[in-house]
Amino acid sequence: MKFLNKSCLKLGGMLTTLLASQSLYAEVDCSGITSIGQIQGATHVSPYNNTLVETCGVVTAVAFNGYYLQDPEGDGDPATADGIFVLKYGSKPEVGTMLRLRDVVTEYIPGGVSTGNLSTTNLTYPTILASEEGYELPKPVIIGRSGRIPPNKIVISEDEIDPPINLQNLEDAAANTFNPYADGIDFYESLEGMMVTVEQPVAVSAVRQFGTFSAEVFVLANNGKDAAPKNARTSRGGINLQPDVDNTGDQNPERVQLQFDSTLFGSTAYPSIKVGDKLGDVTGVVGYSFGNYEVNALGTFDIKPGNIKVEQTRNGPLKDLTVASYNVLNLSAVASDDNQRAVVASHIALNLRSPDVVALQEIQDNNGDISDCPSSDPSACSEELDANLTLELLINAIEQAGGPVYEYINVNPLVETNDMNRDDPDTFGGISLGNIRNAFLYNPQRVSLVEYTGLTRDVLAKRGVSENRAFDTSRDPLEAVFNFEGEKVTVINNHFSSRFGSTPIFGGVQPFIQAAEPARESQALAINQLVTNYLDDDDDRHVIVLGDLNTFEFTNDLLQILPSASGEEILYNLVELNRDDNNYSFIFEGNSQVLDHIFATEDLAEHARFDFVHVNVDFPRLSSDVIGSDHEPVIAGFRFSDEDEDEGDED
Repeated sequence: MKFLNKSCLKLGGMLTTLLASQSLYAEVDCSGITSIGQIQGATHVSPYNNTLVETCGVVTAVAFNGYYLQDPEGDGDPATADGIFVLKYGSKPEVGTMLRLRDVVTEYIPGGVSTGNLSTTNLTYPTILASEEGYELPKPVIIGRSGRIPPNKIVISEDEIDPPINLQNLEDAAANTFNPYADGIDFYESLEGMMVTVEQPVAVSAVRQFGTFSAEVFVLANNGKDAAPKNARTSRGGINLQPDVDNTGDQNPERVQLQFDSTLFGSTAYPSIKVGDKLGDVTGVVGYSFGNYEVNALGTFDIKPGNIKVEQTRNGPLKDLTVASYNVLNLSAVASDDNQRAVVASHIALNLRSPDVVALQEIQDNNGDISDCPSSDPSACSEELDANLTLELLINAIEQAGGPVYEYINVNPLVETNDMNRDDPDTFGGISLGNIRNAFLYNPQRVSLVEYTGLTRDVLAKRGVSENRAFDTSRDPLEAVFNFEGEKVTVINNHFSSRFGSTPIFGGVQPFIQAAEPARESQALAINQLVTNYLDDDDDRHVIVLGDLNTFEFTNDLLQILPSASGEEILYNLVELNRDDNNYSFIFEGNSQVLDHIFATEDLAEHARFDFVHVNVDFPRLSSDVIGSDHEPVIAGFRFSDEDEDEGDED
């Protein structure tokens, strides 16, 4: 290998051009090393794990806890990453420093094995054997049509995960057929630690800030031209999670996470990005944390804003019953929720046009996540667990926003304590001590309340539900019967078990584990049994089942179990009635998806309309932004005759 003095690299003109095609090594002797590409290997766990090596590379970026090192020439194999992260607190070498160093290769799993995260190949506090400053950085690999196009259908090939594998383990990783051209998880692994440029990205999520020091946004390269299938994109600019009854299919591996680490990005003034915004080329280094590969941006870029706006549902005839569902993101009565409360109130009064009935999820008790039980006696918590102030303040805010004066229904989490064996104030899940529950608002000028009840284990059993324990580890549904112009309508408000605790899509455990899937299936079956029994008693009964069901319209939970577990379809998902292609109420890691649903019995569904009202998830969540929720509200209108079928405007 020919060595060049670093001073030559500072010369201009033809000499610099000539040197660009030759070795960038200078006084640092890199003979006899193990290259970074060899250390990384075409695998998820280094073949040199726990082995002492010497290697060379140039520092490409300096983070708060270490630096990225990359072989400036590379080994020419696109399957092996030429970059690596060096863990080092305290003083660090400057960008552009060529190093020869010695260390034991380690595989570090961010957050620990239990997270299901992949490991990253690291060097940790190495011995620096030689150092020289002033080197040019490697040319970034292009993620996009001018370079490498990410796989757009497969995270990991099915034949590799039957039986399941764990890529945290050396044996499983070594047995994995590493194919960065087909498998998204291998594609990003092959770029680990390297400098890349995401070409002409378009945002498929809004930017979200986490604390002071980081934010993230998900994008597609080349303005999404290589998204698959062809109809995957929404007209608002996102990308839909693709259908599969078990949600194990195409997870859109073409998504790229841009991470704004304040040290690497160079600022805590993070860019305000909404869904559909087009960005200039973004250069960064590839890392991994919180279950995702990420491109840590190394500087600013241009933003061309899209034109999406906050939506307002269209008007319908006054003779229609309007029913909405809204997960309001841990809303409580504490003063710190005042701004969020005002936003939610405005959404209900204006964007939803003051529905007759609003089913709410994630209503917290009055004092939010403050300790509620000073005594070991659960009965001492009864008043402190109340949500009356939370609901009253929301009602007042809706009136101030121009809406009607609603009344509310709510059942505290601690009910039938001895029989239910629920002596924990966190029984209903959610943020610790928040005691979230389902609640209803209703407009007494439009509907009257006939009766309501929390669907506890005992109530479900008395109503003939064999799956009466389905909600023991979740929120009990809240059922209310309303009278609307002489018609009684039963509305069942649900918040199925959370997906929290799922292993990452880009994680070690493959196929990835979807938390609480058996619980949601059991809950869907319980509600199906309940409604089946209602219709057996009265086949003309009007029933609406709605809420945050924490799963998708195409999964077996909602496609098969909830509507037709008994063999006959008794409930119909109104999502299919939405008039545009923007079918989503949530965006998770850049995937637009439906978690919030409204089902109805056939008599109601055949004269219904349905709308996703996009007011939250497409818009930035920086520290200065106030949103109502991380969900969108959904609304349906029901007509009790087939007259005036086309009334109502389209705005």
